[in-house]
Amino acid sequence: MAELGRLETVALRTIWPNEAKDFTPWLADNLDVLGQAVGLALELRHREYAVGRYALDLLLQDAQGRVVVVENQLEQTDHGHLGQLITYCAGTQAEVVIWIAQTLTEEHAAALEWLNANTVTGTGFFGVEVEVLRIGESAPAPNFKVVVRPNDYTKSTQTSRRRANAWSWEAYVEELRVPLERVEVGRRLLEAIINEIEERGLAWQPVMNKGYVAIQRPGGYNVFTIDVYWNRAPRLAAKLPSPPDTLALANPYPHLQDVWTANEREWGWTIPPGTELPDLDPLFDLVTPLHPASGPMPIPSELG
Repeated sequence: MAELGRLETVALRTIWPNEAKDFTPWLADNLDVLGQAVGLALELRHREYAVGRYALDLLLQDAQGRVVVVENQLEQTDHGHLGQLITYCAGTQAEVVIWIAQTLTEEHAAALEWLNANTVTGTGFFGVEVEVLRIGESAPAPNFKVVVRPNDYTKSTQTSRRRANAWSWEAYVEELRVPLERVEVGRRLLEAIINEIEERGLAWQPVMNKGYVAIQRPGGYNVFTIDVYWNRAPRLAAKLPSPPDTLALANPYPHLQDVWTANEREWGWTIPPGTELPDLDPLFDLVTPLHPASGPMPIPSELG
């Protein structure tokens, strides 16, 4: 008879001593593990996203373009985090809410069940417990257990899919309350990008999402994003395989505030309302060689 090992539980704090410095960064880099548990394909948008005077652990997006918020606890759930979770949901207009903790109490599980039963269709709440397991001397492995999931989730998913295809500049103003001056910057940027795409004969297409427009090449790979909602001020960003310094890229817009967002692999520039739009030729010249006609971007060593 084969000899079987014993499954052991490992204390969370021995793996992730600090929630903000250890667990949240690990989760941001391993969203596929959480996504498998909840049945969603998750993509990182922001870490420690500011909502009023609070900071949301993770702001995500799923494959349907829905906004997903994640709040973490490496201990038992408490009322304070429940209140923050609702604040984050309202502040981001999230459609999927995930509360991760070592232990989800009966009271808080009941609260999430009540929210699933009484909030509008299209908003769903997950309660997820996290544990770390090991067999003998094997490497420890994370395990996410879904304790609470949204009611009638199929209907919710279908409703959200219809909404994801209905975003427009008008919807940004009416539903997200984006100021008109921000929307106007985004609209003008998109027109200029489309003109540049047509002149260069590129097979790139704009896709309207919640609060931002993605310029995508075949296969759904982002090349640019025009964000008028999530970063407060309008922002134009380019997707790169590595940081601009690593690629030895010169900043095409040194007069604009720029930020490299490592989690999203985006180099972005803030364009405040009233600012003259930048010339897009240098940006296209910089980005186009990095993006193949199809498939993912090659790693730097493959760029030749």
